[in-house]
Amino acid sequence: MLTKVAIVGRPNVGKSTLFNRLIGRKKAIIHETPGTTRDRNDYEVSWKDKKFIVTDTAGWSKDIFVFSIDMSHQLDIAIEQSDIVLFVVDGKMGVHPTDLQIAQQIRLSKKKTILVVNKIDMQAEEIKGYEFYELGFDDIVFVSANHGRSIHDLLDKIWDNIKYDRRTKKTQELLKIILVGKPNVGKSSFINSVTKEERSIVHDIAGTTRDSLTAHVCVNNKEYIIIDTAGLHRGSKTKDDMEYLSTLSTNYAIEDADVAVLIADASQGIGETEVKIARLLMEKNKPVIVAVNKWDLIEEKEGAAKYFEEQLRERIKFMSWADIIFISAKTGQRLERIFQEAETVFNQYAKQLSQEELNEVVRDALARKPYTSKGKTLKLKEYSQVAVKPPVFIFSVNDMELVHFSYERFLENCLRDKFGFHGTPIVLKFRKYYRKKMEK
Repeated sequence: MLTKVAIVGRPNVGKSTLFNRLIGRKKAIIHETPGTTRDRNDYEVSWKDKKFIVTDTAGWSKDIFVFSIDMSHQLDIAIEQSDIVLFVVDGKMGVHPTDLQIAQQIRLSKKKTILVVNKIDMQAEEIKGYEFYELGFDDIVFVSANHGRSIHDLLDKIWDNIKYDRRTKKTQELLKIILVGKPNVGKSSFINSVTKEERSIVHDIAGTTRDSLTAHVCVNNKEYIIIDTAGLHRGSKTKDDMEYLSTLSTNYAIEDADVAVLIADASQGIGETEVKIARLLMEKNKPVIVAVNKWDLIEEKEGAAKYFEEQLRERIKFMSWADIIFISAKTGQRLERIFQEAETVFNQYAKQLSQEELNEVVRDALARKPYTSKGKTLKLKEYSQVAVKPPVFIFSVNDMELVHFSYERFLENCLRDKFGFHGTPIVLKFRKYYRKKMEK
């Protein structure tokens, strides 16, 4: 198992900014509203020859925030499950009474702790941070997460506290599975069920998950990163800047994921929002599994599974290659199958055909159904697979005007019939063939 590093501290000391800086991308939502980060976020980081999981947590709060009890509980769990704690404080504001309370809680845990004095933009300001020694931690780093100052020093300190494991170098990247769907379909409950803890705050207010939440989970002795996104709302209007940031974060998360699980509510069916999300996933060329949640509520109804299957194929015709799995996040029904299917579709997503395999299927396609229009016959002069994730094929043709959508679909179906490409989009591109000049 990878070393786990938890970032803790009171609200607005820069935990999410530090998290983004450590992982090298803008992952967590940054906003001036205290308590923006409500749940825990996990992300795999590689530094030099070692890897670790860094966890961004909600801020400590006793009085102010709506979800204060939940957030405090999240912090307790984060510290308990971590190997190293990064205790972040505000170097400009000085020691706050809440910092003292947090320090006491961390010391009781007896976890290796690095005190991170943030918002120290230049060396001359470090003297202001010396008062933080009263918190009782000897390992202190003065950083500016916003400007990147001394982040490498912090990474080196983390590196020093990770036991070297030769297997780390050989460890494959963890499969990243993203959960997408409109609010209240059960994405957060899915994560809670898989992790067997209240990992994500579940609330009956739509949009409780503001940011995309990542969790490091182990299923059937295999590790995964699972991403719970903020609910995507119908339409393009945003009520406020927080909703806009949530949607933007979701889009970034989709790009970063390996496999997408589109979750629908069994009591509502496949609606307009699911279709829009499916199109977004297609635009981003992601492999997809469709999961119908809350199946425990209607599975006894005769013909329910057939109805959903037909509705899916009718409303999302452009994603006919995606499998549908009936699940219950509440009872855990078929959740393990989601991970098994994710492994399968990712392998298809990364499949590379040899030229000989491609030659065989194209020759067979042309023999079965040559395409002719206005007395001209479409000829595929050259063709090859040029990329994976998703699989991309380029065909050089004699006449671009003869490339019809129906024949593109026919070629795609031939590739799928022969080689599967189960659960993944495949991209076919066409270009005009030009005869190469003979070298002198």
